Amino acid sequence: MNNNSFQRIQELSRVDVVNILNLVFSDYVLRMHWTLESFERDVRENNISLSESFVMNVEGIHTGIVLLSFREKRARIDLMGVIPGFRREGVGFKMVDEAIRIAKWKGCDRIVLEVPEKDKRAIAFYEKFGFRHRRELITFFIRRPGIGDFSTKESDSGKVVECALYVMDKYKRNPEWEREPASFHHLERYNFDTVIDEQGREIAYCVWQERDSVFYVKDCGPTRAASFKEAIGAICSIAKSKNLTPLFPTVPDNDPLFAEAQEFEPEILLKQSEMIFKIH
Repeated sequence: MNNNSFQRIQELSRVDVVNILNLVFSDYVLRMHWTLESFERDVRENNISLSESFVMNVEGIHTGIVLLSFREKRARIDLMGVIPGFRREGVGFKMVDEAIRIAKWKGCDRIVLEVPEKDKRAIAFYEKFGFRHRRELITFFIRRPGIGDFSTKESDSGKVVECALYVMDKYKRNPEWEREPASFHHLERYNFDTVIDEQGREIAYCVWQERDSVFYVKDCGPTRAASFKEAIGAICSIAKSKNLTPLFPTVPDNDPLFAEAQEFEPEILLKQSEMIFKIH
């Protein structure tokens, strides 16, 4: 495959980028679709670097795209894909090589990404490069309503981040990229709430939004006076009062939120493999 080149995303129009993404992921295991607005929001919320993300061109045709994010010494392949018609021709291998080269140049010591567990071909592809399975990320519903009368009080991202950091330390949480408290300040259209019980106690924080008729929980955790079980039950009650079903996306299998959710008979919607590549 000759006449290959890489082009930074910032050099393209947003319309071209969105069109490439929608073409690449039109037949993906997880069907995804972007608009100009949703793409710009993803860039802000996920720390995507337009100056480092790129498309690969073959004979002048945009054949693949990689979106990269950076935090301290860590890099993340937020999305990567090749358009139909150019798959299995080495485009993906060249793009991963370029992503690793950029991460090294940025001083990163690791790269992380997520792949649906049922996409065995993609997992095998990344394993050839030395990416290794780190843990499962579970997306699940809880349809059983919680018990008790709870309410929410509007908070702010600063207070919620403070509470989330306390919970991380107390419970030795290691959230996945999008659930890290550092990302909360960039979230848009989310509610930052404190959960209140019948006695007026603050028992939990919750970062959530209503999305597609579900109570979409970006993250939640207990205050100093409560437990994860209490926090989950309260959130389920609040969701039920709004005629919504709580959805907890991409929770690590070793997170106390997932462990305590077992009491509520969660319905697993999706499993993803979090994979990591260590740069030497």
